Amino acid sequence: MGKILSTIWLAFWRLLPANPILVRVVAGGSKRVRHLWLRAGYLVVLLAVVGFALLQNMGGVGASLTDLAKGASRTFMYASYAQLFLMCFLAPVFTASAITQEKDAQTFNILISTPLSSAQIVLGSLMSRLYFVIMLLLAGLPIFLITMVYGGVTTRQVLESFALAGSTAILTGALAIFVAMVGVGTRRTIFSFYLLIALYLLTVYLFGNWATTWIPESPANIEGARMSWLTPLHPFLALDVALNRVYAPDITRLSSYGGIARYAFAYPSAVYVAWTSATAIILVAISILFVRRGIKTGETTWLTSLIQKVVPRKIGERTRNPRHVWSNPVAWREASTNAIGGGFLRWAIILVGLVAGIMVFVNYADGTMQAMDVRKWLAAITLVQFSAALLIATNTAATSITKERESLTMDLLLTTPLTSKYILWGKLRGLVSFATPLLIGPMLTLFGFAMYDWLNDTTPPVAWLETAIELCAVLILFTSVGCVIGLNHSIKRKTNMAAVMWSVGVTILGAGLVSMVGAALVEAVDAGPAAFIAPFTPVTSIWYLIDPAALFDHSQKDFVAGAKSARTSALAGSALAVAAYALLVWRTYTTLVRDFDMTIRKQSA
Repeated sequence: MGKILSTIWLAFWRLLPANPILVRVVAGGSKRVRHLWLRAGYLVVLLAVVGFALLQNMGGVGASLTDLAKGASRTFMYASYAQLFLMCFLAPVFTASAITQEKDAQTFNILISTPLSSAQIVLGSLMSRLYFVIMLLLAGLPIFLITMVYGGVTTRQVLESFALAGSTAILTGALAIFVAMVGVGTRRTIFSFYLLIALYLLTVYLFGNWATTWIPESPANIEGARMSWLTPLHPFLALDVALNRVYAPDITRLSSYGGIARYAFAYPSAVYVAWTSATAIILVAISILFVRRGIKTGETTWLTSLIQKVVPRKIGERTRNPRHVWSNPVAWREASTNAIGGGFLRWAIILVGLVAGIMVFVNYADGTMQAMDVRKWLAAITLVQFSAALLIATNTAATSITKERESLTMDLLLTTPLTSKYILWGKLRGLVSFATPLLIGPMLTLFGFAMYDWLNDTTPPVAWLETAIELCAVLILFTSVGCVIGLNHSIKRKTNMAAVMWSVGVTILGAGLVSMVGAALVEAVDAGPAAFIAPFTPVTSIWYLIDPAALFDHSQKDFVAGAKSARTSALAGSALAVAAYALLVWRTYTTLVRDFDMTIRKQSA
């Protein structure tokens, strides 16, 4: 018996504590200055959020203990949201790079040729990256304990917040390893994984705030909102319950539901942690089976032999239909190859947007939803669709040059008579052509609402015809800006991963900052100037072009009276915004053309 226990302990010791990958990455990463700056940056962000919230909510000198407790509770809420958001982003970045870095350096085949088992490779790669994520999580614990000084925050809330963030990090990390193993670690599949996580978080959160998904048995909060049945499936919705922003129903009132549903609705945080942990274990187990699948690619198995007997392969000349190439073959190649590679994801996003728009239209046509609520839902759906289009365009542009370099086709391309201007214009045109169809869903939805209200002579309508045209124009230009940002970093960075991370980071940060400034300006002026300013930033253009009534403080009477001037201002602002961003894209493009040859030569040296 002792020998059996000793063997089991030795196997576990080699699997995790003494795992060579885990020991190497943790020991080496702890000495890197980059990781030190990353930990410091994480803590600085949390401290900034907590500090800003404390200054805004603590009530100043002479505040009562009740005011201090309320301020501390709001501060803890902001810090918890920031922590959970950072975990959703950092965990996939760390874990996905575990496999892609090995394949970028062409050392993955060497790794699987070592005596390490598949379980050691997967668990070592996963835990070595999650180690840094969990350490970041624990490093922020003292900051959260500060909020408990004045009361208003309980130990249970702190533990639930950290449990939700930790389980989310583990799940996203396991998903990233799974995608990297099953998808052979390609950057397209990794980025698609990031995008699907973002779309899942946004979409489910929006539906969780829809009254139709609320559980009748849950108590209503001050604003009249109730807990959604989607709460156990979403980290931010579960965090709302942990922070007492939404109340979970008592388990005794859920007798009409099944056993699992009853427990899930009564204890959403615990159920979320349980199912995410179980899913992570399953994904890791499946990933272990795929570690050495790549080295057997092309070998005959019993399944392929059976298929070949049932459906024999045709012998003879195989041909395919000729394809029509554009006048610029570089643009055609960029748009066509990306559309083929990401066709499923692109069509999925388009169909989701159309289905969501049709659902809102049906509810509006039968009188279930009012025009004010319809505009908000259309703005939210369009924002999700545009975010997906912008991220996909930026990611694809970021790999447009680096993939040529890594596949050794850049030298071949440069030996042709094609000039740098011709190549980069083809890349830009192809990228915009690839990303523009992602905006079809919200545009068709807006046109549909405009035509429906026009035929029914509804005043004021949900959307005007020019709104769809204006929004389509500004969103295409915003997407073009993301493409030139991706092209810029694709030329300057040597690897796909570096180009993607820099491009996506700059795009998100830039769009967020200009939208914050634009929102502040819109709120500071009257409706007419606000309608003119709104088209200049991504978020405000979507929100206020679709829902101009929000510019009038939701006063229907003022909106009807000032709608004409707001439409004129929005048209002028949209035209000027399109011209300004077109000039920005053109200037950036000319700069890229001017520096293209020099940058490529430096990287080839």
